[in-house]
Amino acid sequence: MKPISPRRIAGIPALLLSLCACASSPGMETPADHETTAAPRPLPVPIAAGTPPLPGVTTLGLSMPETRIVLRGLPKDIEDLVLSLPPADFRATPDIWQYTVRQAIGGMMLIPRIAERPDRRISMVSSGDSALWIRTFESENPAITGYLIQVRLSCKLVKDSPIQLPEGSVQDICLGYPNARIGSGLRAYRKVAGQAIEDVTAQLTPPEQVLGEETMERYRQLGAGGPFLDDSWLDRVPVARWIVESDPENPLPEDAHTYDAGYLAHAGFLLWNGDHFETRATVPAGLWPCPSERPSCHEEDRFVTKP
Repeated sequence: MKPISPRRIAGIPALLLSLCACASSPGMETPADHETTAAPRPLPVPIAAGTPPLPGVTTLGLSMPETRIVLRGLPKDIEDLVLSLPPADFRATPDIWQYTVRQAIGGMMLIPRIAERPDRRISMVSSGDSALWIRTFESENPAITGYLIQVRLSCKLVKDSPIQLPEGSVQDICLGYPNARIGSGLRAYRKVAGQAIEDVTAQLTPPEQVLGEETMERYRQLGAGGPFLDDSWLDRVPVARWIVESDPENPLPEDAHTYDAGYLAHAGFLLWNGDHFETRATVPAGLWPCPSERPSCHEEDRFVTKP
């Protein structure tokens, strides 16, 4: 898949200023009879979410298959839901969050898992090479829906925000790396009709905890990367998998987590069970298919149970 070309939308400073006009402290207006008096500096905006995110997918901003539905903006229900979430969940300020969400374009796949209420996978890009990835999960109970959401923010956008963030925030990162892209990590949500959406990220076992600090450090010393979410089959089944990839020239030695001859390590499955998200050590083969080019992939994968 080829990445979608980033788009820089002109006029962002003015729009950002208008969107965050309410961020100034109440009662600190600039006196009308002193035009040279500087306007008050906006108060810092909390940027650290209460619940740490989970390692996410690496495919943000990539194009989608030809079966996609082209989107010039998020579907209305998704946009409303996303804008209702705390911007700090995604390391954003309110102005950046609104601008990123409302300027997004991209595509959507419908996944017909439940009749008349398909799941959706949405991949969008926004200004300054920002991106959004959203996967919805329907339930047999029409009142319940699950959401996985991940965002990437561009430093080109962050630097234009007039809202000042606390020390150590993404603004500090962007000062040193103006062309960087800041990932939010993955967050999980559950919505019940008539109730506020619930952040259920903390209810899932992080892959770093599954592997343990000692194992993670051993993998790093052998040239492996950190855990990420393998979403290979999310267009077909409500399951993804956290994995670690080895250095291609240095497979990992066999341990309780490695498989595929040491080229991969298993860090847990992320499953929508029809009512809520859960993490599992194993899943049946029907929930983790083999690719057509590797029909016997399960033979070296002891974490997928056979019929």
